[in-house]
Amino acid sequence: MNQAIDYNIPGNRILNAKEVCTMLDIGKNTLYQWCEQGLIPHKRVGGGIDEMTGERRRGRILFSEKRILEWLENRATEN
Repeated sequence: MNQAIDYNIPGNRILNAKEVCTMLDIGKNTLYQWCEQGLIPHKRVGGGIDEMTGERRRGRILFSEKRILEWLENRATEN
């Protein structure tokens, strides 16, 4: 579910992990697990390999408020 973020949709906000955790009343570990499992729409930006250490950087995870609301609605109709 790692999809493009809808930057150009009027009224759509780009949310960070903390905002989504608050919105869904879940912990960060749960949110990160859902992202890794592809259960929640998100976009990871800024990852890659650190040139100094050679270590992998995970980057930031961003969320489209519009897509999160659609995801919640779809989950509600599935149950």
